[in-house]
Amino acid sequence: MIGKSYFLLSLLQVGLSKEWNSDAPREVTAQEGLCVWISCNYSYPSDLANQPRDGIWYNGRIQSSSSIAFHSKNHSHESPRFRHRTRLSGDLKDGDCSLIINNVTREDAGSYFFRIEFDHPNMYNYHPVTQINVSDFTDKPRIFPAEIIAGKRVDISCTFNTTCSGTTPVLTWDTPTDVPGSVSNTVTQHGVTLTYTSVLTLTPSLRHHGQTLTCRVRYPSVSSERPLRLTVQYAPQNLSITSLEMIDASSINIIEGTSTVIICSVESFPTSILTWRHLNVTMNRTSSNNELWLVVPHVTSRDTGDYECVAENEHGAVEGSITITVERRDSKNWTVGLITAGIILSCFLAGMLIFVYVRNTWDESRCSCFHSQGHTDKPDNLLYATINFSKRPNGDGTVHRSEVTEYAEIRFKRK
Repeated sequence: MIGKSYFLLSLLQVGLSKEWNSDAPREVTAQEGLCVWISCNYSYPSDLANQPRDGIWYNGRIQSSSSIAFHSKNHSHESPRFRHRTRLSGDLKDGDCSLIINNVTREDAGSYFFRIEFDHPNMYNYHPVTQINVSDFTDKPRIFPAEIIAGKRVDISCTFNTTCSGTTPVLTWDTPTDVPGSVSNTVTQHGVTLTYTSVLTLTPSLRHHGQTLTCRVRYPSVSSERPLRLTVQYAPQNLSITSLEMIDASSINIIEGTSTVIICSVESFPTSILTWRHLNVTMNRTSSNNELWLVVPHVTSRDTGDYECVAENEHGAVEGSITITVERRDSKNWTVGLITAGIILSCFLAGMLIFVYVRNTWDESRCSCFHSQGHTDKPDNLLYATINFSKRPNGDGTVHRSEVTEYAEIRFKRK
């Protein structure tokens, strides 16, 4: 008899426990500064369906008035650090006990459980608890890049998606001081997802190429950002033509039979298609590196003329030219020969003039000397000698010799 009574009591407890039941996750993770949602559904005895009720969420594993995170009837019962940050996302009458905590902080990490209170004594604490973990804020806004062309107005959009509606994020732009623009902000909702959008409108120029724009999302305690490096497209410009012999030349002279290289370069983005033409015939063509070399081997007279370089991309085109003049090799040699002969002839004539001048001066000096001594007969014989002086030996036994020519006049009188 006693055993039968115990069995019936056990069945009654099992029945009651099935009526008081909940479905909530054992663990959820939230980013600091955002919100956390604990999905929760509960059940209770059917005879209480029309009874008023209060829902309470506790932070911790024990029921304490100081650890109330949410109270549906009286928010003043909530702990000060949770007040104005917690709410239910559903209706308790529908069996929805889901909790939302906005602007999550590190202190919010811990255990949470739900309690339902009908008229006394119909109250129940639902277990097991749900563990909330708090991680760093890692969500970033997203920038949708647009085609940026110098001189053309463009809209650049930055968006941030969230399911947290309690705290509104703020989207802002950080731009260089020389990049003026206007900003417009909107928010749209698709289901439980809120999309915040900020549109920056600007007219870029070539000087903005390579500069950085930054879209930043801010919450009361955290923020993140997404940079965008501006890649400004522009038409070809600053085309220059050079050769290996000279820089920025408009014409070059090439000796017949030799080779030459001319180089065309340009600035543009995207890169330009470069083409060399001579006499309306395409000589070379490329679409990379904004530089094109043209090799002209074994130059002949037929290679004389203008060579045009054309650079073009989807935004425009520019062109330039260089003139090649071919000189015959023999004419070049004749020119060098004539110049050399002229130099030699000039030196020879100058030497002859100097010799004649010195000879006349020497003869006049001899005559003057002869007459000044009163000699009227034939001049005496004159002899000249070269005297070689040797220096004394050096300390190492060697002898340094130097030849010095001295002139002496020796006169022999005739008897």
